[in-house]
Amino acid sequence: MVNKFNKLSLQGKSLGKLTYVSRNKVGTNGDISVAVLNINDTLNTENITPQAGFDFAKPFGTELKLINASIIGGEDRSNRRGGTRVATKYGTLLPMSDSQTDGIPGSEYDAVFVSGKDKTPVGRVRSTDAFDSHDLILFSVAPNYRTDNPVRDDNGEPIISNYQVNFMQQSKSGEVNDDNTFIRILIDPTESERLQVDLKPGTKLVPQGLKFAFVGNNATDWTVYADTLKLSDNNNFNNHERKTASKSKNDPKNK
Repeated sequence: MVNKFNKLSLQGKSLGKLTYVSRNKVGTNGDISVAVLNINDTLNTENITPQAGFDFAKPFGTELKLINASIIGGEDRSNRRGGTRVATKYGTLLPMSDSQTDGIPGSEYDAVFVSGKDKTPVGRVRSTDAFDSHDLILFSVAPNYRTDNPVRDDNGEPIISNYQVNFMQQSKSGEVNDDNTFIRILIDPTESERLQVDLKPGTKLVPQGLKFAFVGNNATDWTVYADTLKLSDNNNFNNHERKTASKSKNDPKNK
């Protein structure tokens, strides 16, 4: 499977100001209680599955803070027949006066959770819950073509939306139960075409500027975007080039 991550840790305070609205029932059987919260005094809302014992009898507009939160795949009540899965957020909701804080340092929330085709930022997440950014070895690159209109450019060529860069997790290579070792990262066409010149199977690349979006279909749970991919210092051919360059620099003929 591709991009099958169990959960991503979510930094609650990165969602913005959270004010309580009311309780709602969700899930395929409508038996899961969630707290409906307004975000940043706007009409945008988030459903948060709170800790056991959470008091839902709070006045409208009560400001709360969210700690030790995560995003997982849950089932959408309105799409029960289709089996559609949605991003479900859960964590501990506390009064603003409570002294408890996240158990994860802020610096570890190094990626962004986004929603929609325009990749609207929602909150900060921790990429290491999905994969080790320094453990990815490249095995293929393929274009994804636009499916909306216009599907071809002025020259009649298909319009490329982005490139999917496919990786194996090196530390899991050779394992018998390696069904979830594939990582697919999407990058902009211009950036991909710049990078592909020197890429080979087995090249180690480190993604920069990671963004995660939840899909939840039969093929994958998550879509992962990156601003760019940086060559790892652990590539064998990179080390060879450095040694060659060093020898050339020290060669008397080049002085």
